[in-house]
Amino acid sequence: MEVGIKLWSKNSVSCIDEADFADFIEVLPTSTSSISKFQRRKRKYVIHVPHEIFGFSPLVNMEKSRKLLDLAVTAARKLKARLLIMHGGFAKGNPDEETIAEGLSKVAKLAKTVSYGRLLIENSIPKGTFHIDQGKHYICYSYEQLRRVIEESGIGFCLDFEHAKITAHQLGLDFRDHIAELMRLRPEYFQLSGVKLAANMHHTTIFNSDIDLKFVKRILKKANKPVCLETPLDVEQRRKEVAFLKQTTA
Repeated sequence: MEVGIKLWSKNSVSCIDEADFADFIEVLPTSTSSISKFQRRKRKYVIHVPHEIFGFSPLVNMEKSRKLLDLAVTAARKLKARLLIMHGGFAKGNPDEETIAEGLSKVAKLAKTVSYGRLLIENSIPKGTFHIDQGKHYICYSYEQLRRVIEESGIGFCLDFEHAKITAHQLGLDFRDHIAELMRLRPEYFQLSGVKLAANMHHTTIFNSDIDLKFVKRILKKANKPVCLETPLDVEQRRKEVAFLKQTTA
């Protein structure tokens, strides 16, 4: 099983050079020019489409979302990355069923325009509660919503364990049951980080989290697909996390 780490393209060159312990790097491109330092280093890459923080939401602004997706595709071509990960976006206010359906159709429509690599849709959360997204409502967090997008567009699925934990908490679901349902979508890629719900902390180290690591490791071992750590930018901590996952899922 391959274990990678996530970086933004604006991160320093040293972050790339110090990531030799990871099997791959998932890159979120913030500009075309910032990709060049990755090009000069022969590594395996995955691309993450700039998400809601950058304004990505086909439901709210298709033109902006298309430009961000185009940036990601350009980065994927330059870095010879075959996988691209995309969120579903947000809504204005608390969306009703009709608005959600419209949003899902627009996500699928945009997804079908990608002509390079393999695009995967990532499960989101119903409502933002952390400082960067507080009060925002999202789509593509439930099995049914994700299934519709996947069936309409032909893209694949990325399972984010942290998002699944938050979703289960917000909807009053059992985390394991929610994961079992999402696994029916046959994820081709995983994302993992820690979350402390009571402390309102997310993207923590996996060693400081409300997520059951033993359960997650069993899922990862059985699936045998790449998993990316979205944990704090701490080289030694990430080195330990990668080693831990590889040692216990061999």
